Amino acid sequence: MKKIIILLVLLLSTQGVFASGTTITDYRNLSSYPVGSENRALNFGGFLTVYFNSIAEYENIPESYQYISLNFRNIEKNTPLYKALQKWVYMGFFKNLPIDLKVSELATPDQFARAVASNLGQQIELDDTVHALTLKTVLETLSNLYQDQTDSLQESTGSMSNTIDIGTFYPVTTVSNFAILNDVYEKLKYNYYDSAKLNDEALIQGAAKGMAEMSGDKHTAYFPPRESKNFQDELDGEFDGIGAYIDMPKPGELHIVSPMSGTPAEKSGLKWGDIVTKIDNLDITESVTLQDAVNKIKWVSGTNVKLHVKRGAEELDFTITRAKIAIKYVEYKKLDTGDQYIKITTFGAGVKDAFVQALTAISKDPSNGKLIIDLRNNPGGSLDEVAQMLNYFVPKGQSVVHIKYKNTVSEMLSEGQDIIDLTHRKIIILINGGSASASEIMTGTIKDYLGENVRIIGEKSYGKWSVQSLDTYTDSSSFKYTIAKWFTGRTKIGIDGTGIKPDLEVKFDENLWKNGRDNQMEYAKKLNW
Repeated sequence: MKKIIILLVLLLSTQGVFASGTTITDYRNLSSYPVGSENRALNFGGFLTVYFNSIAEYENIPESYQYISLNFRNIEKNTPLYKALQKWVYMGFFKNLPIDLKVSELATPDQFARAVASNLGQQIELDDTVHALTLKTVLETLSNLYQDQTDSLQESTGSMSNTIDIGTFYPVTTVSNFAILNDVYEKLKYNYYDSAKLNDEALIQGAAKGMAEMSGDKHTAYFPPRESKNFQDELDGEFDGIGAYIDMPKPGELHIVSPMSGTPAEKSGLKWGDIVTKIDNLDITESVTLQDAVNKIKWVSGTNVKLHVKRGAEELDFTITRAKIAIKYVEYKKLDTGDQYIKITTFGAGVKDAFVQALTAISKDPSNGKLIIDLRNNPGGSLDEVAQMLNYFVPKGQSVVHIKYKNTVSEMLSEGQDIIDLTHRKIIILINGGSASASEIMTGTIKDYLGENVRIIGEKSYGKWSVQSLDTYTDSSSFKYTIAKWFTGRTKIGIDGTGIKPDLEVKFDENLWKNGRDNQMEYAKKLNW
């Protein structure tokens, strides 16, 4: 099955057409399909309830779906729709977002057909003269589709055209597999000598973390509650801490990548290149992970953290008071050369709005200098945000990004925007090894469409072409897992593990940086073509 990103877009954007005298199924009470209701029209709430519950029944989804806590603002708990959405979020097929779903609008056969094409990879033909989607149409269509899949599987001769991925339609993990996991838990709980020292939640979280690690994908991870909060806070653009980007390039070596402007980290005197050897009473050894260090540094505003730091031959101690840190996603300024400069730190929620403000300011400037977009050390973020930003570079209707899911392919198309004509402006994009994911999508797609008007300067990017989904559970833990691979919109180039090579390679000069100079930026300002 496929993730219902496309269906979610339809639900948020499509305006229902209400027919006079049409009876619309009440999704709040739709727990069964009584005789005589087959020809009743469905609103979106009713359609989602029937559609999700029906496929969940065919898929035999485990009962553990009920532990999912939904973020949708207008869906009442304990309703059939709430339970249906729980199942699909549990399976990773629906984004759990804090939004309102348009449940009251009338569903149409065309939307049902598009949903089936997106989710099941099947093309269906429905009567285009009928404007209302009925309960009978949904149930009979799904029944026929699944029967066709079963027949095709049974008649398969082994050729690609006749075979079906069984994992697409049946749970990969069997009950016996779960029995082993449960047996290990019970033996630890009841027979293990030091069972009194064990914590139930820690055992379950450890098992979930282990399963995520066994995926072999470094971008798939389970976050216990505190780690989950840290991760989510950064996505939301605000967190309690000292305000410094840190990295662990190798075990036991914790580096300050850069203090954020105006934060306690910067005010304390921490600098790029400092190596943290101790956080309070925690020595940074090879057994300490980057997440361990993050958890130790981040805490409630107003509290203190002590860092012992090596700076060259010096050993320094810092006592820093934590504060509420607001991430500034976009920095804009006009340079002394007459060029325009936009630095994007990460693609978090709301970055598109800040980017539009910068473009609006540029549009009011009569000069026509270069536009320098700085994506260095930008780790990526929201695919939706970067796609909306690329509307200003990609012609309307053209592909912004090409996405390959497990069983389907999707295109995110440009809506076209015209605050300012960027198609004829000279554009420089600064990247380095810390530019990843959404940063690479922006870089690759702009270069894809604007060609000779664009120069990429700096060092090769990170090389991350995967898309992750984040699901949150009732205990506030969360699971981040890879659901798709992306390719640039026009030429469909993928850069996994290889990154984007700059047109003009300019190595970062650390010595100049320590003296307040940015050699890559200086090169960009001087470049003309």
